[in-house]
Amino acid sequence: MPETPIVYQDVELLEQDGLGFTCRIGNERVFVGKYVPLAGTTIRARGDRGRLALPRWFVEQQGLPLDHHLSDHEVDNWFATARANAATAQEHVERRPEDPAAKAALDRAMVELSAAMVVRARRQGSPR
Repeated sequence: MPETPIVYQDVELLEQDGLGFTCRIGNERVFVGKYVPLAGTTIRARGDRGRLALPRWFVEQQGLPLDHHLSDHEVDNWFATARANAATAQEHVERRPEDPAAKAALDRAMVELSAAMVVRARRQGSPR
């Protein structure tokens, strides 16, 4: 399915401008338009290393490797970890409701959990 996300780990963001960014996926150097990445992408600025979620149509169009993306097991592990981190952050906020760092950590944890949920739901809804 063209909307099925392909999620890559250990992606390095090399360059960035108003149109998008250039990154390294494995040995491939690829330009990604600023509206192409999906929820779950963690790279934001030059020098970042992390996760890049792309729609399958883009991956196929660019001829990117399909074998370096997260497996279903890795997506499930990511979801479980994100859920646990969100629960821990929520408990911390409940203990320290006036702590801005705790609130910021909860916000980051919830964004990560939301991204993992989206990728997991799309995977579960697509035929394998």
